[in-house]
Formats: sequence, structure tokens, C-alpha cells
Amino acid sequence: MKKLGIVLGVVVLFGVFGSCILLFSDSKKDENPTTIKEETSIKAEDTVESAKLTLVGDLLFETRFYEAVENVDDPNLYFQFVQDYFSDDDLSIGNMEVVIGDENMPVKGGDHYNFSAPMWVGDLVSSLDFEVLSTANNHAYDQGSEGVFSTIDYFKNHSDILTVGTFKSKEDIEQLSILEINGIKFGFLAYTMGTNVKMPSENEYMVSLYKSNYSTQVTEEDKLRMKEQIEKLKEQVDVTILLMHWGSEYTFTPTQTQRELAQFFNQLGVDIVVGNHSHNIQPIEWIGEDHKTLVYYSLGNFVSADEDIPRTNLTFNNAYQIGLLSQLIITKENDEIQIHDITTEPIINYYDQNLQNFQLVPYHLYTTDLEINHYRYHQGFNKDFIINTYEQVIPEEFRSV
Repeated sequence: MKKLGIVLGVVVLFGVFGSCILLFSDSKKDENPTTIKEETSIKAEDTVESAKLTLVGDLLFETRFYEAVENVDDPNLYFQFVQDYFSDDDLSIGNMEVVIGDENMPVKGGDHYNFSAPMWVGDLVSSLDFEVLSTANNHAYDQGSEGVFSTIDYFKNHSDILTVGTFKSKEDIEQLSILEINGIKFGFLAYTMGTNVKMPSENEYMVSLYKSNYSTQVTEEDKLRMKEQIEKLKEQVDVTILLMHWGSEYTFTPTQTQRELAQFFNQLGVDIVVGNHSHNIQPIEWIGEDHKTLVYYSLGNFVSADEDIPRTNLTFNNAYQIGLLSQLIITKENDEIQIHDITTEPIINYYDQNLQNFQLVPYHLYTTDLEINHYRYHQGFNKDFIINTYEQVIPEEFRSV
């Protein structure tokens, strides 16, 4: 009984002591009711969002690839060596250089530089897990308004890929192209210098142009229109990305217009400019002082299949077989955006001596066996040419191999 009395006494004592603690705790909460909220707020401010991007150039599906698929190639093997880049990122971006046709549209792989890809090419591209494709380029109107619409409809109805730069109605132009990824809002605009098949005036809204189809000059009116579109987009996003089809074909050097437009976009606060159209790689650089813009003047061909181009010389025919794949990290902390960890790697458009076995091969996987069996190997397209071109064109700070 004595022991029982002691135990009861201890229980009572702890009960009284516990009540005092609770009362004291409640009184402290009343004295400073915002303490917990303030701590939560501090932790929220310290949150860092991050996204990994993959950027590639023109997807230009051509006749030789179609012929190989008809005869021997399995198209599902075409992307096998680059698949991991796209499955291991958060946002992949490229330029869809060919129209995706419907069942009524003939397949054209570049005869007279006019393109129309079958729907299975759309399936193949979608399998690579792109998030964004620019459709504003000089081939966008190759099949007229029907081709513009069929390309938009294909990706809208058969994939989650956002197409940027072509439109089915004037009202669509007003819709902002925005993706939120890992808490970061990315906004996209795409422009081209014109279309090979000229659009009638009533259809000019269908493809986003940075200058008139009938002029070589970018006018002040053109700049005002782009300025209004860029500023409208910037109000809604954290990162502004422009997809530009510009410059001259078969050259490693940006034109004066490319450089002037890049400076203009920098002044408007654009974060990244991704350029294409030259079919050869061109330099990468940071521009601007108060605001930094990362400019890829051209990533070259990601997809191509032309073994010889009579319009150019040996050097650029070989360079036609090289594209650049770039990856980078974008972080957002306290509403501040940082672009860092930029990497690049040459991607080789491989096909053998029989114009078969088409594959995209990253340079680090480009074996001696592949090198000597490439169709253009005996025309000087070898690993030395690839790495020398890469080192001469791409500044050292952006080279990863």
C-alpha cells in the first residue's frame, strides 16, 4: 500500500506539472502567434526549383531515310542511341522542319526542296518525348494551309507535344505558349524569316514571321510586333525562350541580321534564343550586360538524310551530317533565374555505304567501325573532321567533348 501511495503521488505530480507546461505553452503562442508562420515563410523562400533542358536542331526527314525504311531499316532503332538524353530531362525542344501529312497528302522527302512526312514520322518523333517543337520555318507552308493544319492537328491529337509558331486561326495567335515544369514557368515564341512557298496575304497569320516574306529587311514595324508579343509573354513566365529560324544555309557564321536580332531580344529580356536553319552548327554565346541572354545561333541538323547537296561544297556537305545536342540546367530561387551547367555534344547522322541503317549517334558512341562505314567517310567525313569542326565553331566554355 505504501508503494501504491507513492506511485499515485507521482502520477498526480506529473499531471499537475504537465498542465503547467500546457498553460505555459499556450501563453507563449498567444504572445507570438506568427512565429510558426514566419518559420514556414522562411523555408518557402529558400526553395530552389530546377529543370533540365535538352535542345536540338532541325528535324529534317528526307527521301533517303524513307527509302531505307521501305527496304530494310527499322525506324524504331533510329533514335536508340539518343533516347536517354530525352528520357532523363524535364524539357526537350527541337525544330520540326517537315510537315506531318494526313492520309490524303503525298509523302515528299525533299524533291525541289518540298517536304511532307507520313504520319508514322510523327509517331517516331513523339516517341522521343519532346515537350516543345517549333513549326515556324521555311518549310511550314510547303503543303499550303492543309499542311499547316495537319501538322498542328497531328501533335495536338497524338501527343503531348506543344507546337509553337503556326496557327489555325488568328485567334490562336493570342494564346500564349506556356509550360510550367517543376515550379518554373517557361514561355515560348517562334519566328521564321519566311516560307519557301509564299503565303497569300489572307493566310500570312498561319506562320509566325520576323520579317515580311517579300522583304530582306526587318522593319521597325516587325520589331514593334515582336516586342509586344515578347513583353506580353514575359509578364506571365519566369523564362522566355525564342525559337528562331534565321540566317543563311551552309555556313558556320551568323549573319549580321542574326546578331542584330539577338541584341534586340536581349534588350527585351529574353533568356534563351535557340536558332536553326543553317543546317550546320554555329557558335553559342552569352550577350548583354544588365541582362544575360544565352544565344545558340544554330544547332545544325538533328535529323537529316541527304548524302550530297549540289548547292554547297565538300566541307558543308560533310558538316550537314553533324548536329549539336545541348543540355543545361535552369534554377529558380527567390524568383531569380539562373542558367548553368551547359553541355554540348555533336550528334552524327549515320548511314552506311548502302544508304541504309540510319541512326543518330552521339560522338562519344561513334566507334571506328561506324566511322569507316559511314557513306561519306571516303569524302573526308571522319572523326577528325567532326571534332575539328566542333572545336573551331563552338567556344571552349560550351564544349563537353
